This record gives sequence, structure tokens and C-alpha cells, in this order.
Amino acid sequence: MAAREPVPVRSFRAVVDDVERRIYRVDRWRLPMPGGVEVRAILYTVASFVALAAAGNLPLLGAMVGELPAGIRYLALPVLCGWGLSAWRIDGRAPHHALVAVVRFAFGARTLAGLRRTRAVGDVMAPVAAVEVAPAGDEAAYRRGRVQGPARVTLRYPARIESAGKQLRVESAGERVRPLPHGRELHVPEGAEVLIR
Repeated sequence: MAAREPVPVRSFRAVVDDVERRIYRVDRWRLPMPGGVEVRAILYTVASFVALAAAGNLPLLGAMVGELPAGIRYLALPVLCGWGLSAWRIDGRAPHHALVAVVRFAFGARTLAGLRRTRAVGDVMAPVAAVEVAPAGDEAAYRRGRVQGPARVTLRYPARIESAGKQLRVESAGERVRPLPHGRELHVPEGAEVLIR
């Protein structure tokens, strides 16, 4: 007989969670079932009992549940539901795990960006009120671009500025210049633009 390959177990919980927890005896009394009773089946039975008791107070459903004999309503149905739910597997998961996943999916985000909730594709977003563009810090030259008014442009390095109608042309003074002690602000009215070269 060939030797079996060892199976690496990276977590004690991974082993224990796959094992069904069962009750075989209560104090000195051994349960008559040879395989014991699943703890999950007992919890499902209690939950079914509570759900049926609560359903008895609802307007339409309460009349239907109230017609059942007490033995069926408070004993047979909860035990049957507990047994059925404990044997039922939805995609390999217990029903309560599947229910949590369904609720999380129903109320969760449909569109994610970087594992965070974001707007759906095609949504109209509000325009950005202010955009600040700054050099990386290791260069004195301005990056090429066009800014349309209304806007406020702050120049932190020396530059040559030419006016041509409603257009201001900004050209960097050179590569090796020191930053200005105080930045110069250009107010660009609506309809005007700043062309950075």
C-alpha cells in the first residue's frame, strides 16, 4: 500500500469548522440516535419554533398557523424544519451562511473600485469645483496645459506672461530657477483661458 501524502493544515479553525458539532449524550443519558444530534439542527429547531410563534401574531398568516393543532405547530413543524435545514446545503454552505450572503449582496455595492463602493458606470457626477495642479517638486518648469475660466491659477516659479485677447500665455522662465517667495495669482474670468507652454 502506497504511503499517503501529508496534508498541510494552516489553521486549526479550518479543520474544526468542517466538522459537524454533535451532541451524543446529555449528562448520563445517551441519546437514542447512534450518530448523535447536530447542534445546528437544534438551533434551527429553536429558530423555527420562534418563527412559528411570531407568525401566529401576523394578520393573515396567523389565521393559517392558528388552524394547526398545537402538537404540529409547536413540536412537529419546528423539528421537521430543523432537520430539513440542517441537511440542506446551498452551494456547499449552511442555510444561515447563504442567507447572510444573500442579504449582503442585496444591500451591498454593485460597483467597486479598489474594493470600495463607487458610483455605477454611466452615473452623472457633479462637476469638480476646484482642481489644483502642482509640479512634482523636483522641477521648475511648468507642465503644458490649458486652463479655461472661471479659474484661479497660482504661479510659484518665475514665468513670462503674454496677453493675446482673452488668452494669457504663460511660458516658463527656465529650468534652473528658484521658486518665488510669494506665488503670483492669475484670476481667469469666464470665457478667458490660460495657455501654459
